[in-house]
Amino acid sequence: MNVRQFLAKYNEQQGYDSAEGCLIETLIEVGQVVWEDPVRDEHRWYICVDRVKDIDGTYIKYTDYIITGDTMYDMGLEYDLDEAEIVERKERTVVEVYYE
Repeated sequence: MNVRQFLAKYNEQQGYDSAEGCLIETLIEVGQVVWEDPVRDEHRWYICVDRVKDIDGTYIKYTDYIITGDTMYDMGLEYDLDEAEIVERKERTVVEVYYE
């Protein structure tokens, strides 16, 4: 299952429309951000940020925008559901070496 299919199924279960704009609205409005890359790509008027959202136990990684100028649409930016991906939560232990 890809992100578009997951969001369409989710919207159907919630009684929401499955048009492209509604799927994108669900992605950015529903669920909780569980991970965020501080700054993936910085431009003069916007910053690209990779985020992972937890929507009903499904983790979706996508590119979001922090806008410092006009609206994202005025700058030619848009969300791309085909670039978003369903990811798995993984853990790792990091060992820090220090001396006192």
